[in-house]
Parts: sequence; structure tokens; C-alpha cells
Amino acid sequence: MKKEKVLVLPTPRIKGETSVEEAIMIRRTVRKFSGKDVGLPVVSQLVWVLQGKVWVEDLSEEEKTFHRTAPSAGRSYPLEVYVAFSGGLYRYEAKAHALHLIRGKDVRKELSEAAITPLNREAIKTAPLIIILAMDNQRALKATPLMENAIRFVFLEAGHATQNLILEAASLKLGVCTITSYRVAKVYEALELPRDQRPIYLLPIGFAKE
Repeated sequence: MKKEKVLVLPTPRIKGETSVEEAIMIRRTVRKFSGKDVGLPVVSQLVWVLQGKVWVEDLSEEEKTFHRTAPSAGRSYPLEVYVAFSGGLYRYEAKAHALHLIRGKDVRKELSEAAITPLNREAIKTAPLIIILAMDNQRALKATPLMENAIRFVFLEAGHATQNLILEAASLKLGVCTITSYRVAKVYEALELPRDQRPIYLLPIGFAKE
């Protein structure tokens, strides 16, 4: 994938060849990846099932809700999706189904230093695609004034969304490693995340090494 300021993603498919039940059966955690690249149509599918737009609800003449592929407490949709590959670091915009360039450099090696275990470090370093799921604190607080509850709601939502991604990846014959143990400061440093966002999942994705 080339480095561009905005990558408009292909329209995601809504029908596949693998059933949900089959995807559940073949899902595996993968930490060793082949050198095969992951194309833009695949990235499109993965970010869409994670946090893509599925329908628009008109609440009033001036207000609309863009419902996503995973449920959200109070329709707050506090999750932010970042995509890292050789072409740079991008942020996913669900409404436009596009990736916006954040950093024009490959951050995977730098991000791998955040992982606690050697296997996870290697997975982040060698996977052709890393998806980072983060929480926007301000949007999370729209569902509740209590930060403790907001964090709980968002972590549940992140689990719903990530399961979508894991099963879609399995249907595409891809492996995923769900990393939640890492040095938070290193993640902020590698990604230059805004301070009002909180990283949740680091998700190396790619074809398994035989």
C-alpha cells in the first residue's frame, strides 16, 4: 500500500464465503506471520467490521446517528481506530470509510518495543498490518459522567468490536494476535496519540507463517 494523505477504501462486502460458525471454528491466535502483504480491500473489510458505518438514524432535522458494526453505550461511539503498515500510520474515519495519514513513517518497529513479551514484540514487528484500538475519553463520558463506568462500557464495546474483526480475519484466512499487555507510555510515544485517548488493543494481523 502506498503512502497517501487520504486512502479512500473500497466498499466493504456484506456477504462472504465463510459462515460465522466456520469462522469461530478456524479462529486461531497467530504471532508468526509470513511476508505476504495485506491489500487495501482486506484492510477495508477489517476496519469496517471493527467500527464501520451500517446505517444512519435521523434523530431530528439537525441530528443524525451513524450506527456502527458494534453496539455502543448511549450511542457515544468512543472508539478510535488506527492502522499501521509500511506506508505509515493512519486514522480510520467511519463516516467516509477512509484512512487519514497521521505519521508518514513505518511505526511498527517502534511500536513493538511497547510489548511485554518477546513473542508479541516479534508479532508487531513482522505483521504487515497493525490495527490499534483506542478510547476517546471525552466521547466515552457522553454515556455516563463517571469515568469508572465510562471505561467499563468502552472496554466491553472494544471486546464486541474486536470479536467482529477476529472472525472476519478468520474468514479471510488471516491470523490475529490480540495484545492488551504493553507499556502504555511506549504506545503513546510510538503513535504520538493525543493525551485524551487511551490505547486498548494492539492487533497484529497477517497471513500465518507456515
